[in-house]
Amino acid sequence: MMHQEKSRLKLKKSLALALMLAVLGIVSTVGFLRLRNSFPNVSAVEASGNVIVYWDENCSQKVNSIYWGGLSPGEARHVTVFVRNEGTDSCLLLLKPTSWNPPEVYQYLSFSWSYNANKIEAGNVAKVTQVLKVSPSIKEISSFSFSIIYEGKTHLALSDFNALFAENPNSRMIYPSDASNKPLNCAPAMASDWTASAFIYTKLAWVTEGLDTDAEFVNQTTGKPKGNSGAAIVSFGGPCVNPIVKYAESADTPQVDKAPIKFHVQGQLYQFIHQNGSNIEGAELPITVINNDRDMFLIEIFTDGEGKYIMLCYGFGWKGTYAAGKYFHTTIYPNLELHNESWIIVKWEDTNQNGFVNTPGEGDTYTIISKGNW
Repeated sequence: MMHQEKSRLKLKKSLALALMLAVLGIVSTVGFLRLRNSFPNVSAVEASGNVIVYWDENCSQKVNSIYWGGLSPGEARHVTVFVRNEGTDSCLLLLKPTSWNPPEVYQYLSFSWSYNANKIEAGNVAKVTQVLKVSPSIKEISSFSFSIIYEGKTHLALSDFNALFAENPNSRMIYPSDASNKPLNCAPAMASDWTASAFIYTKLAWVTEGLDTDAEFVNQTTGKPKGNSGAAIVSFGGPCVNPIVKYAESADTPQVDKAPIKFHVQGQLYQFIHQNGSNIEGAELPITVINNDRDMFLIEIFTDGEGKYIMLCYGFGWKGTYAAGKYFHTTIYPNLELHNESWIIVKWEDTNQNGFVNTPGEGDTYTIISKGNW
């Protein structure tokens, strides 16, 4: 009898031990799966243009790299640093993620950032919060790395197009809709506005497309484009059809969100003028020639108060908008290093008189009227 009790006790202990081992086995397996689905990541930090990156607001510890830790699919990690302007002039802060490794990892990562100033005055410090989010659909990648370049610039320039737009993983191409019910009572756009967009769309490595009637892309009340700090917004079409442009040029828009140049009607003339209302010499055409044998267009880049990079391209008429796309493709883009301006105004003329918008090499004439910095 006592032998049977000992056997039962031994059996219970064995079962308890087996159950405990099974539970431990499950916990270990879960931990192993967690490790296999976590992605350690280190970003090298590079600074240029009189800015230095620090871990603390007192600027005593420089940042050389950022360790993001293990990130699981769908998880986001926030890292805060402090950037001081070591120069003698105010500067804009640009952050450029680059050198993705492996190269395809950009498809699964979203890098955004924000800081508490539009411009950093000389000697001042800006608090910068960076967010790295891993897509829930990431697969077959166990680790990754990329570099972050912090650059201080006195102004944005078209020469920055690749860094700010073409290579920006958070680029958005927002089209003016042909719908009749649009933000700010804008009119329906023409197909040529979309056609012109293709000349830039094809240069964007990563881009999400949307309409101005989509609340995910544009505030339907104000016309302001949506996006995180560091996101790139590209849009074609003038203020009559594009609420993004109308918002950027409106007198009621906060100063930090305004574009450097705006459209203006003066009697029987269409004009481009400075944001403050001052004239730009030669930047006007009679209304009667628009969409006939002449037009004029604007290409500009600037940042808004939230740190988004915005590129607007449009003409007085549809031919001007189409000419803007062709001019960027054939003349500006192949020579980006020569374009240190933030905005450029160009007159197009149908020199070969075929009624179509041709490139400079195909017979039409493009004349730079004015250019400048924002």
